[in-house]
Amino acid sequence: MKKLAIAITSLLLMTGCSSTPTITNTNNIKEHILKDNVAYDSFSSYSDSDTIIRLPNGEYIHGTKEVNGKYYDSDQDSGAIQAKKAKYYALLAVDVNNYLTEKFEGFNDSDEVFYNKKGGFTNASTVMDENGNEKDLANNPDYDSMTIKEAKEKEYNRLIQEDAKEEKKNLSSPVSELNELLPKTDSISRTVFNKKNKYAIHYYEVEKNEYFDYIKKIKEKGFDSIDPNSPEETFLGVNSDNISVNIHYDATNKTLDVDIRRQ
Repeated sequence: MKKLAIAITSLLLMTGCSSTPTITNTNNIKEHILKDNVAYDSFSSYSDSDTIIRLPNGEYIHGTKEVNGKYYDSDQDSGAIQAKKAKYYALLAVDVNNYLTEKFEGFNDSDEVFYNKKGGFTNASTVMDENGNEKDLANNPDYDSMTIKEAKEKEYNRLIQEDAKEEKKNLSSPVSELNELLPKTDSISRTVFNKKNKYAIHYYEVEKNEYFDYIKKIKEKGFDSIDPNSPEETFLGVNSDNISVNIHYDATNKTLDVDIRRQ
């Protein structure tokens, strides 16, 4: 990609084009990545600091490229984002889609269900309230009748919006005290939640040896295992301040989930 950018720039100079190339803004690249469910591998060839833009044909590039007489430059386009952020959004989209596939397993897209604003759904026509009374969902303002396909779309948007709120909150607030107790790693991460008494983070592209190294560092931080018989992919620990940590490694997907909280 970088060689392509240099080649196109050289071509412009050789043909005597002295004016600044026309930049067509490609705002909302985040929404495009999430909507397209771009695989993480699409951005794996870029350095984290490389700028990425999305062309009208759906291609993501770093550098300069001409399409139908218009020139695109990821270093000048105001809609560009860093590749590390693009990877983050791509992995978020994969996470959400995997979650939805599991949550709606066994249903066809055309099946009719009742979906509530909290993300729950049921294919029953009634539910029991807290008093044990049966309530008809057809007349319940907390539930909307829709197809599974529509419910998936609503749930997808809800989860993306929740992540955006969490990310904004994390960026605007000081780093969690609990996060400071965790070992530092270069793996790409996504904060799941950051609150006073609990902190969770999701790491990607973690090799097995990196996981074992992470557990070693956790123990060096003062966390002792409370379940020595747990599988090697899981670590449950607690420190002298009664702060617990729950770690799970998925070797197939190379992901590491860490949850740390005050008891």
